Amino acid sequence: MRVVKPARLSLLMRPYRWQGVDMLGTAVLAMATLDAQPVLLTEQALWQLAAEEAGGLLDLGIPKPCPEFLVSGQGYTAHQADKTACAVRAHVGGLEKSLLVFGDRYWLDGHATAPAPFDAMRVDWRHARGGPQCAENPLGIGSAPRRINGMDVVPLPNVESPRQRISRPDANTPPAGFDAIPPDWPQRMARMGSAYGQAWLEQSFPGFPADMDLRFFNAAPEDQWWSERREVPARAAYEIHNMHPHRAVQHGHLPDWRARCFASRHSGGALEEIDLRLTTVWFFPHRDRVAMIWHGALRIQEDDAADIAHLMPAIELSGEHRDKGHYDNVLRRRVHTREGALHALRESDLVAAALYERAPDAALPDVMARPAASNMLAGAARRRDAHRATLAAEGLDPDLYLPALQADEGPPPVQDLAARLEWLERERAQGEALLARGRAELLADADMRAFAVRADIDLDAVAQARQGATPSGFDVRTLRRQLRDYDAHAAMMTAPAGGSAGDPRTPARPGLHDRFSASLDRMYLLSAHTNDRPSGLAPHRAQRTRRRVAARYQRDRDFSGASLVGADLSGMDLRGSCFRGASLEGATLDGACLDDCDFTQAVLARASMKRGSLARARLVQSSLAQARLEGVEMAGAALQETQLEGAHFLACSFAGAALRRPRMNESRFEACDFQATSWADVLAVRATFHDSGFEDAVFDGCGWMECAFASLALRRARLTRCAFINTRCAGMDFSHARLEASSFSSGTALEAVVFEGAELRHCGMRGVKLDGGRFSHARLYGSDFSECTFVDARLDHIEAAESLFTRADFNGASLRGANLVNAILTKAVFTRADLGEANLFRADLGQALLDDTTAMHGAYTAGAKLWPRRRAPVPDATQ
Repeated sequence: MRVVKPARLSLLMRPYRWQGVDMLGTAVLAMATLDAQPVLLTEQALWQLAAEEAGGLLDLGIPKPCPEFLVSGQGYTAHQADKTACAVRAHVGGLEKSLLVFGDRYWLDGHATAPAPFDAMRVDWRHARGGPQCAENPLGIGSAPRRINGMDVVPLPNVESPRQRISRPDANTPPAGFDAIPPDWPQRMARMGSAYGQAWLEQSFPGFPADMDLRFFNAAPEDQWWSERREVPARAAYEIHNMHPHRAVQHGHLPDWRARCFASRHSGGALEEIDLRLTTVWFFPHRDRVAMIWHGALRIQEDDAADIAHLMPAIELSGEHRDKGHYDNVLRRRVHTREGALHALRESDLVAAALYERAPDAALPDVMARPAASNMLAGAARRRDAHRATLAAEGLDPDLYLPALQADEGPPPVQDLAARLEWLERERAQGEALLARGRAELLADADMRAFAVRADIDLDAVAQARQGATPSGFDVRTLRRQLRDYDAHAAMMTAPAGGSAGDPRTPARPGLHDRFSASLDRMYLLSAHTNDRPSGLAPHRAQRTRRRVAARYQRDRDFSGASLVGADLSGMDLRGSCFRGASLEGATLDGACLDDCDFTQAVLARASMKRGSLARARLVQSSLAQARLEGVEMAGAALQETQLEGAHFLACSFAGAALRRPRMNESRFEACDFQATSWADVLAVRATFHDSGFEDAVFDGCGWMECAFASLALRRARLTRCAFINTRCAGMDFSHARLEASSFSSGTALEAVVFEGAELRHCGMRGVKLDGGRFSHARLYGSDFSECTFVDARLDHIEAAESLFTRADFNGASLRGANLVNAILTKAVFTRADLGEANLFRADLGQALLDDTTAMHGAYTAGAKLWPRRRAPVPDATQ
């Protein structure tokens, strides 16, 4: 279930069963100011206040039979001459209740002492009669003596009812208060019912018993209930006395608001509205706040509301009524994968704008008011003044040359942010279209073409060039030489006349070469595969390059920083060479032997290699992006932080290689050998692995997202903290593998997977398709297979103690001899399944589907939980 809600409402939901019907209880919570024109505040403000004033518990999420009001606050003596006691009173919608609040008092010689003066006294259960020996109020003031000024005295409660005053120390007077009664106190627990016998277990579990009084969910004392009404009176008048530090009486009307809530189901169909009624108003007078709670219930198919896809609350003015079509469109926009976050900022779609437009939290933080922004603006103003002075000194009018200052409008309101972003997106698109049209017109201009002819510029090539692409064959070594030449020229131009040396005490500033070459090298390494493909070398240049490479190899084997872009090194034996920082972009390496070479930070983007060898090569922080390797031996190679984006490996051997944090987006591996490889911190996105072997491989902290796996052998592999997300896995063999703390997301399919003899510890596979899988003799310890489908799967003799199989589908599966001790199999489907000789000791089979087609011969079911039985499907749900 997904909750789609505005920022100013909170939503509680709780499925429950009452009188044999499964319902989803919903509570929509809002907090308003106690003003003549109430303002709706944010959910964060609501729960912060609840934590500070109400202990964090506002509601249980199930409809209350009787509407009620509550008050949490303090009594104040600021509005009267007597500072030792005051009367607090709440009058709400025709209900009235008063309490007496006293300063600290004690019993002395059987008489109550005079109350001590006070300014404010909390009106809560801690200051009412009670104590550890009082079940009705264990938090209150009890009869245990306290030692005050050397005397043992018994305190009196600070809060009493004017109708039941405490007259003696042993008086059994009920506790008095306005506050919520905790649900575990006996005055509420008495309504929970007592019919929890076998009949309840077989017919009503997990619902409430038949003799339960639903008034258990009323939290206020009974004299604060509207017992004869279904909801709080509309626009109920209220008066609260002596519970505000500055106002003796607070009065007004409750906000005339109407909450609504809509639900959608996984099965589709029209959006359903849940009938809500205002059942609770909770005042916090000293904070000028009131919380309002609307309750409703929706009939559901599943007892845990698994059939509900979305819940969406909204709030309107009572005279306003948006049709269901409006809310249907809002839900569709807010759950949109790409644009949902933007539409979620439209608060007015679900909340009437009049309810919050005056709220103090309606704007984003003003970042321009921060010191850094203020200093930046002040500096800009000083520079502008200097420019104006310069222009005026030249006799020019500064206003004709300097643009007018833009007034700071401040941050936009949050509700306007979505529209502002959409406007910016439209402006960007229009700007790009205008730029493209202007560029086309400029390139087609006759004068421009005449100039291009004179300047020897190929305008057609310019028109076809990719925007932002760097020139083909970008050569870092050439750029370095250019930077050195520039530095030398700059040094010559700045040298003192007569050749005298500068001040030797002044350190020389590094030139451009020293300052930028490392950054350019890094940029080239990361982006070489995004540039235009370099053209191959001419035949005579290719031969000259081969001769130079052979000569260098004979001399020192050091090719560090060499530029070999587009070089043809086919068939050359260069084993043991150092290619650190070298550029081999687009090089041809067919049949070359590059064993034990060091390619640290080397660029081999778009390189091609057939039937060559890179055994034990160091490919640390190097780039093989969009390279194509076929039949290459890469056993024992080290690929650490290696770029493999878009690379294609066909029939390559990586046996014993180590891969640590490589970038493998959209890489493709076919018929490769990864035996005994080690993988660490790998994140592959949309990569493809086909017909490859990973026997005895070790994976640690690896993730595969939207990848495609087919016919992979991971026999005896070890996977720790690995994740498969929205990945299609067909024909994978995990026989005798060990998986620990690993997960397969619900969007992943493991068709015809093999886990025979494998061990899975604390793994998550919730919602994964495992149809036709083979799990015989697998050990599944503490793992979650809830909502998985095991249709026609083989799970004979599995060890699955204490694993979760809630709502798993074992239709046609074989679980003969399976150990399912303490396994959770609630709501699982066992039609046509074979549970012969399975051990179901203390397994939970509540609401599981077992019928005449389920084979149970020899199964051990002692201690198994078989109740409640699965219920017949509910007809089309109605509210």
